[in-house]
Amino acid sequence: MLKSYLLTTVFILAAPLYAQPQLSGPQSGTLGPGTYIVVGEISVLSGNSLTIAPGTTFLHNGNHKWLISGQFTAVGTDEDSILFVRQNPISYHQWGGLHFIDGAPVANLDYCVVDHCLLGFSMDYFASINVYDGGSGLSLTHCRVTNANMYFYGGAVYVNNASVLIDSCLISNNYLANNPRGLSVYLVDCSNAELLNSEFGHNQSSLGGT
Repeated sequence: MLKSYLLTTVFILAAPLYAQPQLSGPQSGTLGPGTYIVVGEISVLSGNSLTIAPGTTFLHNGNHKWLISGQFTAVGTDEDSILFVRQNPISYHQWGGLHFIDGAPVANLDYCVVDHCLLGFSMDYFASINVYDGGSGLSLTHCRVTNANMYFYGGAVYVNNASVLIDSCLISNNYLANNPRGLSVYLVDCSNAELLNSEFGHNQSSLGGT
């Protein structure tokens, strides 16, 4: 499924978008399977949980962020991945990434695609997937994090003072405008960190490095 992402995108764009539900605001319970148009900022509040079903696609039509303080689980399969992508291949449909904040429990992402995030010249948010000081951690397995356009730390993944597992992932074609360090993954004070069986390539900075 990860390898067929482009074909999936073409099929989605050819489908009648008016039949797809729009999504914004606080979320809890289970979403999917199916396709959603993300039209505003998404939140998962502390004390709530959100589970994303295999075979779910989120098409973002703007620079919308996911701000997650509750439990977040997005576990797909090899045949039915979970896609967090832009709706159309245009610059203003690049979206704002996944942000785990305010004591969020460990986030579980398996067989997910996180693609075409844009945070521009922000010093508050750093990468496509972020766990800030106070978040419990990140488990990222069998995922693809690609084509981010960021300003500072960790174009694909940023984790501060939390546990992190990255296993069997592809992290590529991410760009940083202002830092040659942490072009793909940036870890700060992460004493329990494992990076296993993953591929990194074509991650670049305007200041050099790949």
